[in-house]
Amino acid sequence: MPAQDSNQKERILSLAEDMFKAGRNQVPRDWHRVDLTMPQLKVLFSLFVDGPLSCSSLADAVGVSLPTMNGILERLKERDLIVRRPDRQDRRRILNSLTGRGHQLVDGLWTSHQDWMAELLDRMDSSDLETIEQALTIIVAALSRQEEYVWTG
Repeated sequence: MPAQDSNQKERILSLAEDMFKAGRNQVPRDWHRVDLTMPQLKVLFSLFVDGPLSCSSLADAVGVSLPTMNGILERLKERDLIVRRPDRQDRRRILNSLTGRGHQLVDGLWTSHQDWMAELLDRMDSSDLETIEQALTIIVAALSRQEEYVWTG
């Protein structure tokens, strides 16, 4: 990688860190009110995005052991956020999915994040919005080509 590209990459990474730091205190209130652990949230979002998943798929996604994942899933089940049912094609396998309450919780968190982003974008002029749209289009394209670290459930 040429030195100029390396320097530019470092500046971009630094700006991304600055963006994270500047936004950390502006997290939507709904996110602060959720009484869930990070692994529990990861499970709920995985089920929200990918639909029903097995315990082993979720353990791989979250990076925990099967026994740990079973504990996480049981706690979410106790809170009526997920349901655990045998797979119709393979009765030995248990599939986990969101309950109506679980779906409502994640959808509410997603919506509050979208609302927060919309308010942030409202503070920008059309030229800045166009630049952000172009940058995000490039990032989405790069992510769609990326194969390393891809988890498909």
